[in-house]
Amino acid sequence: MSKPSKRNSTNSLLAALPEAEYQRLVPHLTVVSVGKGEVLHASDGPAENVYFLEKGVASLSVSTDKGEKLQLSIVGNESVVGERAIFKHGVFIIKCAMITEGVGHRMPSAVFQAEFDLGGVLQDLVLSRMEARITETAQTALCNQMHPIEQRLSRWLLTFADRLHSEELPATQQFIADMLGVTRSEISRTAGALNEADLIHYARGRLTIINRAGLKDRACECYRVIKLAIKEFASSKE
Repeated sequence: MSKPSKRNSTNSLLAALPEAEYQRLVPHLTVVSVGKGEVLHASDGPAENVYFLEKGVASLSVSTDKGEKLQLSIVGNESVVGERAIFKHGVFIIKCAMITEGVGHRMPSAVFQAEFDLGGVLQDLVLSRMEARITETAQTALCNQMHPIEQRLSRWLLTFADRLHSEELPATQQFIADMLGVTRSEISRTAGALNEADLIHYARGRLTIINRAGLKDRACECYRVIKLAIKEFASSKE
């Protein structure tokens, strides 16, 4: 199996580690490809592995007994997926699955937990990212309850683009509806309005942001709050 190179790593958390900490992790990191829809950790048990994504985006979501689901946050190469491994006990309700294809580094959760418990830079980075994710989850809950669909959709598209590092987004209307907890017809109508305003272009399950500044004007303040939380996490790595 190939092992990652720190100098070539695009995962922000791995790249921020001191050399000594990084070298302790290298023997336990395996480069893997992950497919769209692949479950990285299920909602009914602890995470067996953690993932440092280099490319691609994963979604954290919760669902009801009837299968209705709602997205809490999305994760790209700015952090780690499965960091709940640091907790000794817990009630597991959050599912993490890829919403695009991706490439990353997989590590056994036990190794990750042991390195976290050493109290080094990895611990500081993980806790900072968890704080940012709590902010994102709380702001998303507020957004879902208080803001109209156009603002919510604009916020989600911008956040997805930020994590994917691309303005071209692989997303069907049904997928977006599932992520926002609304109906497909609501997304169709709202995306159509954004398309007519020349802010996005949608065709065959692929949506492209063509006017980011205009879309930001349509988004609620939640986009700014979430982006600031991630920026603060990034600055904590210095």
